Amino acid sequence: MTSFTLERKVNLPTEKVWSLIGDFAATPGPDIKVEVEKEGDPKKAGAGIVRIITIGKVCVKEILDSANPPNSFTYRILSGAPMKEYIGRVNFKDEDGATLIHWQVDIKPKIPFTGPILVKISKGVVNGIIDAVEKYHT
Repeated sequence: MTSFTLERKVNLPTEKVWSLIGDFAATPGPDIKVEVEKEGDPKKAGAGIVRIITIGKVCVKEILDSANPPNSFTYRILSGAPMKEYIGRVNFKDEDGATLIHWQVDIKPKIPFTGPILVKISKGVVNGIIDAVEKYHT
């Protein structure tokens, strides 16, 4: 298993950041396409929602495993990436009106020794999502 953690501060309130990143049906910016394939359980803050998210040439199917609005969520990639397993855990912490995003990912590659490449690509995608939130919503 290969892992990475990314922390970034965004000058938006936590509720707003949650609405753009934690809401799996939301689109964080115009360069990111989100298509809901299956609705989640409203009694579980949307857990179970399946979406297809496209950023540039990267297109993956993800499922929201758990959600604790506006503080945290966990998700997995189901298909579209050369990984046996991809688990993401995202936490949001209010810091005087801004939000500290803590994004942790565990990856199990399909192809041995490709972990560092998958981490680089995954970090780029995560940063792209946060960049879109900053660019279009601050």
